[in-house]
Amino acid sequence: PRRKGSASQELMKRFIQHIEQHYMDKITVRQAAAVLNVSPSYFMKLIRKNLGTTFTAFLNEYRLTMAARLLTVSDESRVVDIAVSTGFDNLSYFNRKFKQRFSMTPKEYRAKSRG
Repeated sequence: PRRKGSASQELMKRFIQHIEQHYMDKITVRQAAAVLNVSPSYFMKLIRKNLGTTFTAFLNEYRLTMAARLLTVSDESRVVDIAVSTGFDNLSYFNRKFKQRFSMTPKEYRAKSRG
């Protein structure tokens, strides 16, 4: 018989795989919960308990990590295109979150990583 903890870990593994494949899409709590066949309220508790953060914070962190990677390796010159390709549909929100996370703007990050 499976323990409750391993079931929870399996759900988290499936959640993270879903984020890895769909981070660039619009994803709501309801949609993410449906992928795991759990209620939105249970899903939010599961995220908080297992990842120590909220759904939105986890998703934004993943997206920002991918954006930072693209800023260093992509030939895409427009920051807005990188923001959109990583799931951010609002450039000012992306810039604000990026600066909070990396303590510099996306353009500064790109220049520093290539410099």
